[in-house]
Amino acid sequence: MAATNVHFSFKAAQGHPKAGTLHVAPVRRHISGSTVVVQGGFDVTLESDGTATVPLEPTDNTFAWMVTEFPDDTDCSFDRVVQVPSSVSTVEYTSLVDVDASTLAPALNTGAALTYLLASSLQEAQAMSAANPGQMVFYPEGQAKTVASQILEDLTGARAVVEAQSAVAAQAANAAQAASDASQAASAQVTAVADSITKSKTVVESHANEALTAIDEAVKSVKDKASDATVEDKAETTAESTPDTTDAADDGSQEA
Repeated sequence: MAATNVHFSFKAAQGHPKAGTLHVAPVRRHISGSTVVVQGGFDVTLESDGTATVPLEPTDNTFAWMVTEFPDDTDCSFDRVVQVPSSVSTVEYTSLVDVDASTLAPALNTGAALTYLLASSLQEAQAMSAANPGQMVFYPEGQAKTVASQILEDLTGARAVVEAQSAVAAQAANAAQAASDASQAASAQVTAVADSITKSKTVVESHANEALTAIDEAVKSVKDKASDATVEDKAETTAESTPDTTDAADDGSQEA
């Protein structure tokens, strides 16, 4: 596994670079697969500007790194046990996570001391909490019970409101569904009536055409019969109006 470059930077209380050395050593043995890796400690000498960049093997749950800051300075020597992440970029020493030297579990408070404030009432606790956002504020238990009861009452009321609104919403949804179903049924009925009217119209038009055809044929037949009757009447009339000269001719011949 590739090493991670860790950047160290120190300054003295007066603000100028801090000179000195660091001692870096592993905590516990490092187990890699089936191999136990025993790493030794080493010293790091800070540059004139109080900085140094050191390649360290990334840690896992089997070991961590202990950094002893300025081991030769009896006035300001400090120890830190830290995790080192796997990173291709340089990481700052100050951003490393502190771990417990015995369990290698992350330190819960990262080295900061836990402080808290005491208040005599809820109102005072609220004011102190607003003025000190990074600290815990405690106030009397009776006040806590009162606040908890009020919160519980508010939550119960809010739940009742939500349940009522949910019931109203469900009723509205059911009404909307019923309206949708009724609309679909009405639409189906309108479609059926329209289809029936269309079919009736087609039947009526067909019967009307048949009736017109029959009427036309009847009128034509009547006209034909009337025409035949007229011809016969004319023939009879011509026969009646023409005198029979046969007898007269015979009579004349006899007289002559």
